[in-house]
Amino acid sequence: MRDQILILNFNSIYAAAIAMRLRAEKISCRIVPGDIPVEDVINEEALGMVLAGGLTGELPGMLDGQLLRTGMPVLALGDTAAAVIALLGGSVGERYAINMVDTIRLNPSRITGDLEQSERMLGYVYSLGLTDDLAPLAQNDDDLILGVMHRTLDIYALQTQLEPNDPDMMGILLRFSQDVCGCTKWWSEDAFISMAKASLSEAAGEGNAVCLMSGGLNSGVSALIAHRALGDRLQCVFVDTGLLRENEADNFIAYYRNAGLNLKVLRSGQRFLDALKGVTEQDEKRKAIADILLSELKNTLLELPFDLVIESYSGSAVISSQESSSGTPRMKTGKPSIAPLSELFKDEIRLVGEALGMPQELTKMQPFPWTGLALRIMGECTQEKLNILRRADAEFSEEIRLAGLSRKLWKYFAMLYQAPYNDETDTMVIALRAVSANHQGSGVRAIPARLPYDLLERYTQHVMSANPLIGKVVYDLTPGSSLQQAEWQ
Repeated sequence: MRDQILILNFNSIYAAAIAMRLRAEKISCRIVPGDIPVEDVINEEALGMVLAGGLTGELPGMLDGQLLRTGMPVLALGDTAAAVIALLGGSVGERYAINMVDTIRLNPSRITGDLEQSERMLGYVYSLGLTDDLAPLAQNDDDLILGVMHRTLDIYALQTQLEPNDPDMMGILLRFSQDVCGCTKWWSEDAFISMAKASLSEAAGEGNAVCLMSGGLNSGVSALIAHRALGDRLQCVFVDTGLLRENEADNFIAYYRNAGLNLKVLRSGQRFLDALKGVTEQDEKRKAIADILLSELKNTLLELPFDLVIESYSGSAVISSQESSSGTPRMKTGKPSIAPLSELFKDEIRLVGEALGMPQELTKMQPFPWTGLALRIMGECTQEKLNILRRADAEFSEEIRLAGLSRKLWKYFAMLYQAPYNDETDTMVIALRAVSANHQGSGVRAIPARLPYDLLERYTQHVMSANPLIGKVVYDLTPGSSLQQAEWQ
């Protein structure tokens, strides 16, 4: 048996949160699709499984009842709880919309320990009818059954979920993982690096590998691990699109070459500018950039001998099926590929980077879209506009750093567009955006940051005096919509 927990993904946000929190407690876990065939679950040989559902009141129709007959301990959370109870012969009745924090009473069990009550955020819950094999595990003051445990099998179900800063649910998850399933605390960043190196060495065999680097953290961490595993048999390729932030491409190249990587650099900025000439719509710009990027990589890979491709996508891309239009385009080479970070999320990747010895300016760097500054320029992307925005963005980042706000903010950046001025001509406008992340239920809401007025005033005076083409500076206070694994572009 493998010393790990399987997390069945019926809600990507909660599946990711549970995985990250368990690994932070050194419990090894792996996210798999909710509709995974039961044979694959058995082949994983995990010590237990957590069914990660949402709180929408929609019962997952793809839940396979055979999962409850594998002999593996099961903890069903959120909407999966009622589905499991129905599969065990119980009845699922009326659905109630609670949508508030409520105190629930917890009965003694192997997963609740001495926890007698807990303040929980309840979404939609169902009234439940139990069989003789099922016993109440949690109830509210109205005696509505919110949790159930099997009397003879290690099957537990709770119509609640893991919340931010939630020691009660973390205690339940740890008792389930350790006391019920028998997991030990062995996972760490160093252990992950060792396992990733072993997997890369096995996948490459005696052959060569290529790693396509974007300039971001994910590809950098992937390349460093692969370099430690394969040494000179690894060839890295970086396309300098000319669309990155100030000094970003040069700093990137210098760091990884000093780290010993065999890095081939394609200086392709003019090709991207030519492709963007006259293009004003955001989707068309994204497509033009992707086409040139894939073309450059394809032509380069034709000249390189390799047997394996090192990919850099993370757990976020895996559980969201990599279908969003903002996702990095993936190169099809016809060769085997491996993605060493495919089970980790951004905060975990940062910690792995630190364990590799990467400096904080890389591990803590602001997330940046693969399209670079092109989509932060409204309208046509030209060299002049790129130069203006690149400098304005760098100065804004410096002001944020000097104010001690860089660690407190989720995202901060500048955008450029043109707007009518005096009803006669257009003027260049710098629009600033800075947000903090507010976790709400299963999503993340971007909250505009209340930046100090003197910071905004000092920045405005400096950037306008430095470049007479900039006629206005505005600060975007628009509240952000609820996001699920998305990043601000």
